Amino acid sequence: MNAKSVVRSYWDGRSQTYSIDIYKSRSEAEHLWKTLLKNTIRTNRNLRILDVGTGTGFLALLLAEMGHNVTGIDISRRMLEKSRQNADAMRLSIEFMHGDAEKLPFEDGTFDIVVNRNILWTLPDPLAAACEWSRVVKSGGKLVLIDGTWNDSATKMHLRRLLGRLVAFVTERQNPMAFTSYYSKIKDQLPFFSGSNPDDVANLFSEVGLTNVSVNRLERLREFENKNRSISYNIANNPSLFMALGEKW
Repeated sequence: MNAKSVVRSYWDGRSQTYSIDIYKSRSEAEHLWKTLLKNTIRTNRNLRILDVGTGTGFLALLLAEMGHNVTGIDISRRMLEKSRQNADAMRLSIEFMHGDAEKLPFEDGTFDIVVNRNILWTLPDPLAAACEWSRVVKSGGKLVLIDGTWNDSATKMHLRRLLGRLVAFVTERQNPMAFTSYYSKIKDQLPFFSGSNPDDVANLFSEVGLTNVSVNRLERLREFENKNRSISYNIANNPSLFMALGEKW
């Protein structure tokens, strides 16, 4: 079974209930995320930035609001429809493209920064993807990856995810069995299906030749998410969030 086709189909369907407004306090969330991104980018120049696995455009929209020239790419065409609608509503100019995170349609050294958020667990070949992300970054540019542990196999977390999906069905009209029906077929083909940790990503970055690799444990963001995400999310998730940064020379 082709894992990418299954991932694409799942997120096409998930787009119907997936919202940009994932936090109770959107303004506070935007301030926190923009501060985090600004401290990571560390320049006042307007940069060319690629958001891989952009989904509804969460990072792309923030970065565009900060004045950067942003491109978002995603494997799900329907999620891209949502991202375009969100950008139009916010009067932001962002180029959104359909494409594969493991085979990017860009020339070498196209972007100053490549970012992605919560995408590793969906990829059949994370090393190939990291190679591509590094390839399209300019010399002196940065690769920024935000991730965590999402599908912990412990019995306690398995039960919490089941309960969280039932709550999501009642409060958010999400099909509680959709995730399992899609991903149970392909999870063995996804090396980071259960999530990643900082050591995993640091090793990945080193394998593709990135230097000055560093990790931010994002404790403040995790605390904020615990207080400001939906009830269903908090029941189903207890991720150890982190941000990994690598530089290309």
